[in-house]
Amino acid sequence: MTQETIEKAFPVTAPARLKLSNIRGSVQIEAGEDGQIVVNATKHLDSGDASRTEIVMSQAEDGKVIVETKYSEWYLSFFKSSAPCKVDYVVRVPHACEIESSVVSSSLSIQSVDGELNASTVSGDMSLKATSGGLHLSSVSGNVSGEGLTGKLRLSTVSGGVRLAGENLDQAKVTTVSGDIHIGTSRGEGPYTFQSVSGDVFLSVNQEAGFSIRMHSISGNLQTSLPLSNRNRSGGSLNAEVAGGGIEIAMNSVSGNLHLDAPGVSTPPAQPEPDKVSRRDVLERIERGEMTVEEGVEKLKSAR
Repeated sequence: MTQETIEKAFPVTAPARLKLSNIRGSVQIEAGEDGQIVVNATKHLDSGDASRTEIVMSQAEDGKVIVETKYSEWYLSFFKSSAPCKVDYVVRVPHACEIESSVVSSSLSIQSVDGELNASTVSGDMSLKATSGGLHLSSVSGNVSGEGLTGKLRLSTVSGGVRLAGENLDQAKVTTVSGDIHIGTSRGEGPYTFQSVSGDVFLSVNQEAGFSIRMHSISGNLQTSLPLSNRNRSGGSLNAEVAGGGIEIAMNSVSGNLHLDAPGVSTPPAQPEPDKVSRRDVLERIERGEMTVEEGVEKLKSAR
């Protein structure tokens, strides 16, 4: 495979800042030496239209390093057989570095970096390791994974699975359309807030902590291995406490379930809720004459 490689080093002062975008290929960002950002870019010339695929590296007056893959007249690729070349980036930054990265049809990996992180992927997986700070992540049609994470998490995902774990994910605000979310944290202040259309949320926490749970769902449910107190359900809303309450956990969903567990504690099988009936059951009983319309209306209130 024919390749073209470009490497460039930029002197930086604290706090270092990097902005990187790629439209096809891979991006790997990891901690290197303090005082510089080193960018290595490899363009695979026979993977697309090399004449229109351009690698641009620059440094702004404020010291921010800007790296871009550009593809001129990219909109024509929808009507022609041409496509941008794959470009693979390996970037070494100071351990303390603010990163803004957006990629399309490209994987993104970030490791051992401390600082504000804004990362988004479209049709590509994202992987984080030993990363701390404000974590602002978004993904469309791609999986997100991470371990050894610390900080405050804001995440939105469409059609992609998420598995994130850290010792101290202080807060989490997560929105998902159809992908399952797995988040583990041994300590944190909260709140942990989730919005889901059809994806399930699996939250693994410290079993010695107290939690206050608020859940609203059309057909989703709460499943937990932790002892609940003051559990109260009305229609599609549920309020419950663990160990007298404490850290806030909130979830709004259409059909997604909330699974709250602690390491080493197994979740018992979900038990059907008392007097819970389906709309179909009610309508069939009315049709058979086993229930009046008025009685059916009252039953349907509990089925919502």
